[in-house]
Amino acid sequence: MVMASLQTRVSALISNIIGMRVLGLMALGILVFAFLPTTPIIAQQSSPYKEPRWMAKMRAQLATSTNASSGAVNVSKNVDVSNEPGPQSETFIAVSGQNSSLLAGASNEIFRNPQRTYFSTDGGSTWIGHDQPLVDEEGTLWSFASDPGVCFDTRGNIFFSQILIASVNNNFKGDATIVNRTSDGGASFSVGSILKKDLNAGALGRFEDKPLIACDNNPSSPFRDNVYVAWDTTEGNGNGVVNLARSTDHGVTFTRQRIDDPNSGASNGEIGADPAVGPTGEVYVAWLDILNSRLRIDRSLDGGVTFGRDNTITPMIIRFDTGIPAIKIRRALVYPSIDVDRSTGPHRGRLYASWTDQANQTQPFIDGAETDIFFAFSDDQGLSWSTPLRVADDGAHADQFYQWLSVDPTDGSVNISWYDTRNDPARRKTDIYFARSTNGGLTFRPNVRVTTASTDESCPVCEALLAQTGFTSSTISFCRQQCSAEFFNQYGDYTGLASLGGVSHPIWTDRRSGERLNEEIFTAAVKAARR
Repeated sequence: MVMASLQTRVSALISNIIGMRVLGLMALGILVFAFLPTTPIIAQQSSPYKEPRWMAKMRAQLATSTNASSGAVNVSKNVDVSNEPGPQSETFIAVSGQNSSLLAGASNEIFRNPQRTYFSTDGGSTWIGHDQPLVDEEGTLWSFASDPGVCFDTRGNIFFSQILIASVNNNFKGDATIVNRTSDGGASFSVGSILKKDLNAGALGRFEDKPLIACDNNPSSPFRDNVYVAWDTTEGNGNGVVNLARSTDHGVTFTRQRIDDPNSGASNGEIGADPAVGPTGEVYVAWLDILNSRLRIDRSLDGGVTFGRDNTITPMIIRFDTGIPAIKIRRALVYPSIDVDRSTGPHRGRLYASWTDQANQTQPFIDGAETDIFFAFSDDQGLSWSTPLRVADDGAHADQFYQWLSVDPTDGSVNISWYDTRNDPARRKTDIYFARSTNGGLTFRPNVRVTTASTDESCPVCEALLAQTGFTSSTISFCRQQCSAEFFNQYGDYTGLASLGGVSHPIWTDRRSGERLNEEIFTAAVKAARR
């Protein structure tokens, strides 16, 4: 279904689509997209989740301001983390709880095979990069990697989650979800510990997607230094379930279980799982339920051994993705980002969530309509949630998307960063913006621009042609010639943010140079202003 058919089903206008599915490979190994027509959001409609989003990387390979400040924060210079030719996208970042000068990040390489990892020992001012190995603990050599996650434990280990994919004669032939570990800043990596491996993935639409990782680095936790990875498995026909793998031996071995609960409404249409760990070792995982248009969450109070009933964070207008101008070709995925207050402050244990949704919450889904960032919190471990709050303060007809949330464990501040188009009336150019709350998420300080130059990943002439023809070999060839951006991948599916000691580090995909296929990974230190 994902790779075997040559059929094409493309709607006449991209403005009337709500999801994108790959049906097969053309003769030259080019995947063909299919779009689902807009329909009312109801629980039993078919899933648009028919391909792993990392498949865009495979398609790409086959096709061969002054520093901002406000009363709340100061933004240091923008730093090029990747600093290498060729496109990168889809970023993540973590900071060591024992030493705020130690940072680690990761991103997808688009035309190269391995996952790229980045390390800083000076608080993000300078970085070095290393490739992760494309081999697992059983010695299987894979074709390429995707979907990075990063976390630190309290013993000096850095863990990276990723998916490894096999491609044979331009066909998807197997995948594995793994975790690598390094104790020397990327100079060497452990063999990839297997969470799940399927050499027959690709058949009947089966694949793994979006593994994100969390370490229990709470000194007083009974599960200190446990490692948790959450991701979704699609078993075919868009039926996704949520997995959690945990390690109690510092990432050497993992046990895996399904955690979304059919008895409490799990619909087999789940994607975008994000794990977080609370101050006493409680484990939370949130995800997007695309069939029932809602964000869901579950928890474990015994170190990830057992989970309870799923609860709803919020209903959603956008059930899977939306074609806003800044990322119209790839389309902006919507998903939750969660974190927990691990400080000793008054909101210790409070659980926070942020997500992207349609800005106009009174209308049904309109593809490409304005999007916004929303936020809520829970004081009963995810059972009930506050009324959602809008985070962006732009007041303009603009989009906010790909948010990430990080709670500073030293001061309990809630920090969120995202892509924002408020500086471009055409809603195509993006900047990274940042907001901070110091009162437990009741209110946020004024938004601050982090980027000193905008990025444009759009390609209007290609979008117009795709609306008429769909993804044909001639259209793709034309787009390759006309688009300076890496149009299959654009920004990827997410960004990252890490916070500690009053300093936050957003990380993002950046093409400020305007050079062809020169998407770099950037970051900046956003520091709480001294009083």
